[in-house]
Amino acid sequence: MKKHIRKIPNNKRAIAPYNFVELPDKIVAAELEANGNLRNNNRYYSDRYTGIIECILTTSSPLYIRCGLTKEEFECGTEAKNLPDFYYIDPITKKPVLPGSSLRGMLRTLVEIISFSKISQVSDFQRLFFRAVATLPKDDSLAQAYRQYINPNQVKAGYLKRDGDTWKIITARENNSTSFAWVKEEDLSSTDFPELKRFDNPGYLPQDIPVSFQRITKPKGRYIAEDVTIPKQYPLNQGRLVASGNMKETSDSDSESIRTYHCVVFAPSPNPNKTYTIDPEAINDDYLNALTDFQKLPPFDEKLGMLQENRPVFYCQPTQGNIVTLFGHSPNFRIPYSPNGDGKAATVVDFIPENLRDDSIIDIAEAIFGFVRRDKQPEGKEQSRAGRISVSDAICLSDISMTQDVITPKILASPKPTTYQHYLVQPEETNAEKSKLKHYASQPTEETIIRGHKLYWHKGSNPDIQHPKPNEVKDTQTTQIKPIKSDVEFQFTIRFENLSRVEIGALMWILNIAQNNDYRLSLGMGKPLGMGAVKIENNLYISKRKARYTQLLNNNSWETAESRDDNPDYQQFFENYILQELRQTGRFNDIPRIQMLLAMLSWLSPTASKTRYMEIEREQNPLDGEPNEYKNRRVLPTPLDVIS
Repeated sequence: MKKHIRKIPNNKRAIAPYNFVELPDKIVAAELEANGNLRNNNRYYSDRYTGIIECILTTSSPLYIRCGLTKEEFECGTEAKNLPDFYYIDPITKKPVLPGSSLRGMLRTLVEIISFSKISQVSDFQRLFFRAVATLPKDDSLAQAYRQYINPNQVKAGYLKRDGDTWKIITARENNSTSFAWVKEEDLSSTDFPELKRFDNPGYLPQDIPVSFQRITKPKGRYIAEDVTIPKQYPLNQGRLVASGNMKETSDSDSESIRTYHCVVFAPSPNPNKTYTIDPEAINDDYLNALTDFQKLPPFDEKLGMLQENRPVFYCQPTQGNIVTLFGHSPNFRIPYSPNGDGKAATVVDFIPENLRDDSIIDIAEAIFGFVRRDKQPEGKEQSRAGRISVSDAICLSDISMTQDVITPKILASPKPTTYQHYLVQPEETNAEKSKLKHYASQPTEETIIRGHKLYWHKGSNPDIQHPKPNEVKDTQTTQIKPIKSDVEFQFTIRFENLSRVEIGALMWILNIAQNNDYRLSLGMGKPLGMGAVKIENNLYISKRKARYTQLLNNNSWETAESRDDNPDYQQFFENYILQELRQTGRFNDIPRIQMLLAMLSWLSPTASKTRYMEIEREQNPLDGEPNEYKNRRVLPTPLDVIS
C-alpha cells in the first residue's frame, strides 16, 4: 500500500491545524464464532465480561457543543449558528451537561484507529472536480492532468434543449472552425450594453445578452469577435454574449489577475440534426451532485444550475458517438476527476483500498459499538447488530454557572478535500515536487490513496479562539458560542455487556491514554482552534453475575455485585491480539500508525507556527514570501515528521 513521504524538505512543507493517522494495511477482524458472526446478545457467557467504567472528565481547554433547535425555532427558519447556548443546561442545577452521544462517538473513532478497523463510514456523495485550472502554471501536475482531459480544439458551444427527461445540445453555427469567440470587456460599448454588469461591478453575476458582431479574427491563437454590438447591426452574425465566472481569479504576489474577456456564442446551427445528448449520469451523478453555492444563485436554477432551456452551454465534443459527458456554463468549465478516463467523477471512496472497506468483515469497533450495513447482505451475513456498550450523559461536578460572555470565534471554513497535496498520500517518488504530485485524476490505490483518519493538534489550555475583528466581517460568516472554560469536571458512566478481554482492552487503552498527563482527547466543536481538549480518569468495575442474581438487595440498595478491577491485563490482551493478527513483533506503541495517533493526542503539541491554517492572503511572514501560501502546493508532512 502506498505510504506518504516520510521526510519533506522545509521549503516544500505545508502547515495545518490538522493531520492524519495513516490507513491500516489490513483490517483486523473481531473474535467471531465458527459461522463468522458475533455471539448472540440475548444471554451471558462465562468467558465474557459485563460491567461499568466510571469516568471523570476534566476540560483542559474551552469546550463547546451547540444546542439544538426547538420546534418553534426550526419552523421560523432560525439558523443554528445564531444560537450560542450550550448543548443542555440542567434546569435544576443550572449546570451544563455533555451529551453521551458525543462521548460515544469520540470513543468509537479512537477505537477504530487503534483496532485497525475498516474505513467504511465515508460518503461517496461528493463528486470531485478540477478547480481554478485556468490560472494554473504549466509545471503544476493538476494543470498537466487537466490538459489531458481537455483539448481546446474539442471545446465547442451550443444551446440547451430539453426533450422529456433528457437534455440535449443544439450545436452553434461554426465560423472559422469555431463556435464561439472572445471579446474584451473594454471593447463593449456602454451605450450598446447599458444593462451589462461588468467585472468590477460589486453586483456582477453571469449574464446572457443577444449581440451581433462584424467578423472573427485569430490574431494570437485565440478567436476574437470584433465590433460586438446590438443584434440589429450585423444580421448575418448573430450570437449571445456570455458573461461567466467570478470577478477575480487567484492573484500572484505582484499584481491582481482580473478577468477581462467575455465569450460570444454564435447562433444555433441551421441543421436540426446537429445535436448531442448529455449523458444522464453526468448530469445526475456528477453535475447536480457537485453544484457550488455560486451555481445555485440567479440566473442559475437552485436545483438545476445552468440546465435551462435555450441557455448557451460549452461542452467537450465527443470523439465518438453523440453522448456528451463534459459540459459547463463557461469555456473553462469544471470537469470531474475521472481516473478511468470515462468522464465519471471520482469520489473519496475510490481512493480507499477495497480491502479496507470490506463489509463482509466484522471489526472490533463494530463488535463493541454495533453496525448497520448500507447494502443488502448475502444470506448468512448479518445486516445489523446492536452495540454492547452505552455511554451516559456527563453531569457537571464543578461549581460553575454558564454566565461567561458570548464569544465570536475565528472563522472556520469547511474541509477542502480537493487540496490533494494535504488529503492524498504523496509517495516518496514525488519528492514533494509540484509537477509530480498525485491528485484525484491519479489512478486510485495504485498511485495514491487518502491520507487516513483526520485529527487536530492540541493548542494548550488557553488557545486563541476569539475573532480579532468580528464587526468587520459579514454576519453570514460568523457564529456565536458560549463555551465551558477549562478545569471543569464532569462525571459519566460507560456500561458494557458480554465484552471479551480484547474488547475491554481496546476501551481501556483509550481511557488509560486519556488519563495520562502527556495526552488529551478532543471533544465538541472548534477543534482547529484548539478547543475541546479533555482529560478522562477512569475506574473499571466488573459485574459478578452469579452474585448479582443470587440476591436482590444489598443493605438498603440494589445488589449490583460490581467490584473494582485493577487488572492491567485487559490492555495487554488487546495489544497482543492486534500484533498477532498483524503478524508483527515488538511493542504495540511502536507501530507507525499508533505512533502517529499518539503524536496527534499529545498535550505537548507543536508550536502555533506549525499548526495554523495556511492563507490565500497572508500578510505577516507568509510561506515563500508571498501572500498566497497555497500557490506552490506545499505538501502536508506526517505527524511524526511534524514533531521531529
